[in-house]
Formats: sequence, structure tokens, C-alpha cells
Amino acid sequence: MQTTKEGSKYYTNSKIKAKIDKLLHKNSIVQSNLGRESTQEDKDLADIKIKEIAHDIHSICPTFAKETFIEIEFNEVL
Repeated sequence: MQTTKEGSKYYTNSKIKAKIDKLLHKNSIVQSNLGRESTQEDKDLADIKIKEIAHDIHSICPTFAKETFIEIEFNEVL
């Protein structure tokens, strides 16, 4: 599997880039809403949402998702 920018449709297909950018925006909102006062439940829910977004991105462009969300195992079931 190729893991370079050249292997990712995100960098070559504007429609795919737009879809992924919307998901990345959702991801940034989830993460920016976490803070020092977030409860463990808040953090756990955010983690679930982030994994869902990452898997949505993976379904569009696996190469980009694996490069971007290196902490997530994409073979795990949500």
C-alpha cells in the first residue's frame, strides 16, 4: 500500500477533498469542544465521534485516513 501524498485521492480529486474537508471540520469541532472541565464521559463520547469521523474518511480515501489518524486501527469495528 502506498502511503504518500501521490497515493491519496485527497490531493488529486477536488470532490473527494471537499467531502473529507467537511469531515475534518467536524473532527476539529469535536476536539475543540474538549477542555479541562470535560468529564470522562465527554471525552469518551468525543473519542467515539472522532473514530466515526475517521472511519467515514477511511471509506472515502483509506490512504489519507491512515496518514491522518495514525492512532486509529481501521480494522476495528465501531
